[in-house]
Amino acid sequence: GRLWAWADRFPVEPRGVDRLAASLFVNSVDPGARLMAMFTAYFDASGNAKDQPFVIVSGYIANYLQWKAFEQEWKAAHDMYGVSMPFHMADFVAACETQTYKNQRNARLDYVELAKNPARAEAFIKQLSGVQIAYVHCGISCIVSMDTYKQANSIFDLRDVIPPYALGARMCIQRVQQWGQTYGVVDPPELIFEEGDFEQGKFTQLMVDEGSLLPIYKKKIDFAGLQGADQYAWEQARFLKIQKKGEGLAPRPIFQWILQAIPKLHTHAPLDFLLRLCEAKGIDPKTGVQSRSRA
Repeated sequence: GRLWAWADRFPVEPRGVDRLAASLFVNSVDPGARLMAMFTAYFDASGNAKDQPFVIVSGYIANYLQWKAFEQEWKAAHDMYGVSMPFHMADFVAACETQTYKNQRNARLDYVELAKNPARAEAFIKQLSGVQIAYVHCGISCIVSMDTYKQANSIFDLRDVIPPYALGARMCIQRVQQWGQTYGVVDPPELIFEEGDFEQGKFTQLMVDEGSLLPIYKKKIDFAGLQGADQYAWEQARFLKIQKKGEGLAPRPIFQWILQAIPKLHTHAPLDFLLRLCEAKGIDPKTGVQSRSRA
């Protein structure tokens, strides 16, 4: 099928397109002329620290050619089913599962139209899932339980230094570094996060303070990798919320398909880890006073 017949469309130039270019510039006319990395990781978040039980940061790592194919197949799937980009999983599911969604002022009318044919809507999401399975190298995610986070925050003023999103994103970057060490990736991957997620400024400052890899923020509409990360994060959030309610343990079939077919490095933040992190950061108990020591 079309998902697999892509290699001939991406011949490598004699100069290797300057190390195959970076996925950051996947839409560039001449990516080989840009300064770039071999691999790129795209991340998105689901849930929030206000009224959701989890904050989840998830995404994928792939190389330039994989992301190039991903972009083309992602767009082709949208064109095939008459759907506009960017893809947004929460809106798509709401259109398919909630009758009142179509009456919302900001409803995605393309999703509403597709949802009128459930079999076609299911085929569309399976096609998008197939693109992820075919072209990414590894899935990365971190789950921050707000119950656990609030426990730590009741002892240390953790939130002032590392809010939940920054914690999840920071741990994802550590998993990217672990992936690189495992596979002998010499150059650090580009780290692309969706622009606009809550408290990104504190996340960036945390990375600067730690001398770690710096995140880059981009709009979801411009990168299919961010849209794939959106689905990945949403699927994890939905499964965890259902599991927390005790309504069932098995992931829904599409999510199970993704989990089984894509190698993954998932992590979470248990209480003992959060307490050690606060101590390493020099956060005094119940004061929020931070010393210069670093984790």
